[in-house]
Amino acid sequence: MNKYIIGGVGLLVVVLLFTYGNSKKTSQQVVASEVNSALSVVEQPYDFGDIDIFAGKVDTTFTLKNEGDEDVIITKAGTSCMCTEGEIAGLTFGMHGSDVSSVTIPAGGEEKVKAIYDPLAHGPNGTGLITRTLMLETNSAVTPVVQLRISGNVIKPEV
Repeated sequence: MNKYIIGGVGLLVVVLLFTYGNSKKTSQQVVASEVNSALSVVEQPYDFGDIDIFAGKVDTTFTLKNEGDEDVIITKAGTSCMCTEGEIAGLTFGMHGSDVSSVTIPAGGEEKVKAIYDPLAHGPNGTGLITRTLMLETNSAVTPVVQLRISGNVIKPEV
């Protein structure tokens, strides 16, 4: 009976070590050193004006400019609503998911961010004024979060 107890304790130790080791690996993120460079948004905010609810998605592009002499890394990205998506450096992000974890904007460089809004995402009665935000978290001490704003008026055209 003692060998079963020893075997059970040994198995428990192996399982705990395996679980602890894997949890440390999955919880690690890309850690970017904090820098003093700042990001600016060249065109901000953007107003779509009237948006036909049945005409499909609309989009605009913002330009992020690194105003400093150190690289700025975008470490996380998201949007304020499921009706809005973003794209940067070929990576997409939304309210609940993001492929963005380490997009680098070199010192003095620029990067384009596309904002995409789906006017039909809230259903056929989702009309009226909208304001949405794309949020980019960075390693910049000056601009740790950059917000890009879009607005418009979702309408149903008269027939």
